[in-house]
Amino acid sequence: MEPTTLMSVQKSPDIPVLLGNRSADVQVGNSPKTKADEEAKIQNVPKDMEGQKGEKVEGGCRLPLLSWFRLLWRLYGYFAPLGMLSYGVQQYFARGIGEFSYKYYMMDTLKLDGATMGRFLTVAHVPWNVKPVLGILSDTVPLLGFHKTSYLVIACIFSLLAYLWFGCVTLGTSGLVLFMSAVNFGLAFSDLVIDATAARLGKEHSAHASDLQCALRSAEATGGITAGAVKGWLVELVSPQGVALVNTLSAVSVLVPAFLGWLPEERLSGPPCTANLSEFRKHPLISLVAVLLSATAMGLSLLQLFVEDVRVRAAITVICAVGVAVSVVKVLSGISPYFGQTALFIFLRLVLQPGLGEAMFVWLTRFPEGPQLSAQLMGVTDCFGQGGLLLGLVCYRSFMTNWSYRKIFLVGQIAYLISQLLDICLVMRWNQLIGIPDFLFYVGDTAFDLAVSKLFYVPLVVLAYKVCPLNLEATLFATLMALNNIGVDTGKFLGVSLCELWGIVDGNFDYLVHGLVTKALCRLLPIPLIFLLIPRQLTPNDPVPLPDAKDNLPADSMVDN
Repeated sequence: MEPTTLMSVQKSPDIPVLLGNRSADVQVGNSPKTKADEEAKIQNVPKDMEGQKGEKVEGGCRLPLLSWFRLLWRLYGYFAPLGMLSYGVQQYFARGIGEFSYKYYMMDTLKLDGATMGRFLTVAHVPWNVKPVLGILSDTVPLLGFHKTSYLVIACIFSLLAYLWFGCVTLGTSGLVLFMSAVNFGLAFSDLVIDATAARLGKEHSAHASDLQCALRSAEATGGITAGAVKGWLVELVSPQGVALVNTLSAVSVLVPAFLGWLPEERLSGPPCTANLSEFRKHPLISLVAVLLSATAMGLSLLQLFVEDVRVRAAITVICAVGVAVSVVKVLSGISPYFGQTALFIFLRLVLQPGLGEAMFVWLTRFPEGPQLSAQLMGVTDCFGQGGLLLGLVCYRSFMTNWSYRKIFLVGQIAYLISQLLDICLVMRWNQLIGIPDFLFYVGDTAFDLAVSKLFYVPLVVLAYKVCPLNLEATLFATLMALNNIGVDTGKFLGVSLCELWGIVDGNFDYLVHGLVTKALCRLLPIPLIFLLIPRQLTPNDPVPLPDAKDNLPADSMVDN
């Protein structure tokens, strides 16, 4: 919806403004705007901003960055600043300083080792993995006449209450895991709403999907840089619990625009809370996969909490990963070949790259023979890391949008391997042999690693946007992102088991190098998947051809196009 249209509707005296009330029956001006009129108006804006000097956007603006923001405003209206607030403030600023403070709370107050910290942080991440079920809820059950806006408001209120709880009460291990899970639930639901809306808008303006994604990721990097600059100082000044109180402002920053109706959504006519299950009755297997992914995520989290045997945990984790991969191939490929292959690649690439829990964090900050970096230095390091994230974003936007997905992912995966070798150099202290201080070497390592992650993640999200069929963007995009999150967490769970098998627990880092070498070798495993699952010539600027529903989909997984 155009910003001018939204303002005109909100000024109507006959329409109550509640949660961004926008009625589909209201006509603005003399006649309702047609899709053709909107597209014609959009065509007045330059399609790309790639160095066309002297080319004007309406209003006479010649500055490329300002022209780009005007383009985003014309295409996406109030959603552009709302999405940037959600990603920049609520997600990457609040999560950045929050998770950083949780690590110090567990390490200094609860006296936990790196492997155990990694387990608990990953367990608390489970709400991000049940996003498919939350997507089903959002797609089928409107609240107060809205499928998205009402849930965004509820998510922000939930996060606000959770931050107040930890800020005012000292928690033990169980309470901290519950608190982190509650915060992640609010953030995940908010992220679901923003992502689903971005997926729909990205399909409507396919040629500018990368522009929207770059805007959101730029806000993400800016929030991360700001968090890195202040989180070490905040932890030392106001304690981890004080950081939680600071984070209440992040929830308010998205809650207020949600109340003001910045989400482009029309209020439904009829009963405000009536469930609509018609789309899901046409393809119950998709709903079944969503429930299966959520159940798998819950099961893996409970496994990490209550099963102590390392080998049993690792074996069950691998079995669950195989089950998820088979389900993805069997069901999601029925939607379209691109959708199924993208989903499988997203999941397997991350499962095959285990982490090492928080062993490196403890080694960097507390190990007597390690760098022993302070909280402020660790925060500043992350600040430079977010600068690397911005650098990766600029490189992708400037040079790689015309590359094929295969080329982008292959270059990114090789760069991931190089970043892992830098960790080995740091632990072996080879940096000191060439006169580079630990702090500067770790800054460069972190910046490079995050730059590489953005080279990989942004085109992957653009691809995920474009393969989602119509009408079920929230559920299907949430399914892809849940596969991403479950893949990350499965890799982390396997990494925790790897730490325990190498004996990297309870402050013992004798075999940390062996764990890092194993982790580096695992970086090679996803390379064959790039050639097996990613289309040969498809680029981020190309639309993904979706098959006709009636001709290509089975009856129980048909998507109404």
